[in-house]
Amino acid sequence: MEMLEKVELVREKTGVSYQDAKEALEACDFDVLDAIIWLENAGKAEAQTATYETTGSATKSEVSVEMQEAQEEYQRTSKKTKLGEMWSSFCNEARRLVRSGLDMTFIAERNGERVVAIPLLLIIIGILAWGASIWLLIIGLFFGFRYRIEGASPVTIDVNEAMDKAADAAESIKGDFKKNE
Repeated sequence: MEMLEKVELVREKTGVSYQDAKEALEACDFDVLDAIIWLENAGKAEAQTATYETTGSATKSEVSVEMQEAQEEYQRTSKKTKLGEMWSSFCNEARRLVRSGLDMTFIAERNGERVVAIPLLLIIIGILAWGASIWLLIIGLFFGFRYRIEGASPVTIDVNEAMDKAADAAESIKGDFKKNE
């Protein structure tokens, strides 16, 4: 650091004149920190203190136009980021559900023979797109069809057990109906 830079630094920190800063540096072998301390001890340096005050009623300070524009831009990009993250999360979850719907197979059997084996996703789309398809599945139970899903991991309630119970109930209802005739 040059002599002039050191003098400037001592002046900025203490608020003394160039001559006082130069004299302090010379007295302290050009060590900036020692010169600042020397000036403080001599009573020539202005006290460097930091204060913060609050008042009961906050006054709104003027905000520069640049700062206001920067804040608005930040808010716009933050909203886009949150929306983008939500969209990305939605797409990832939809992709995962479609993949698992294609990996699982819906199987319809009658008398122990496999009649139909299609991806589960097509059955779900059929039920959503054409409401009568659920009725066709139910009617199929009364004609001896049994349904199961392959590729699904058992969860709290095993789906295949539930479908077997529905088929058994349909058989029971069919048997009761034949007895009454």
